[in-house]
Amino acid sequence: MKILSIKPFDNPKLLNRALELPSTGYLFTSNENLTYLDIDNQYIHQLFPLLKNKRLKKPNYFGGELIGAHISAIYPEENVKIHKEDLGQKHEFKVIGIFTAKLELKKYLFAKCLDKHALIEQNIDVLFQFLNIFL
Repeated sequence: MKILSIKPFDNPKLLNRALELPSTGYLFTSNENLTYLDIDNQYIHQLFPLLKNKRLKKPNYFGGELIGAHISAIYPEENVKIHKEDLGQKHEFKVIGIFTAKLELKKYLFAKCLDKHALIEQNIDVLFQFLNIFL
């Protein structure tokens, strides 16, 4: 059994800057069938330098057909279909904390947020992918 360990990440400057960024995005589906909320790319460009860890590399989410900063909503392997009329819709979210997660040998940094209007009929927690990087 895989055990996921989640702990708060103490970086008030990072959290405060995340709270200043726009908290809206638009729902899309990628060519790989990832349904995601397209958010401001500044979530990566402005927050990544605040990590101050030279071993980390900025996520390669930009250029060509890459989707940029995003919040994953439905992963392809979940086999959940979304109504076409829901695509392109604006959603609001609120950052409520920065955390680390450890799963086996991998360690991730992410922001936890709430979708203010619920992507799936209720308030759900989603993980920002803007800082989904290996530590």
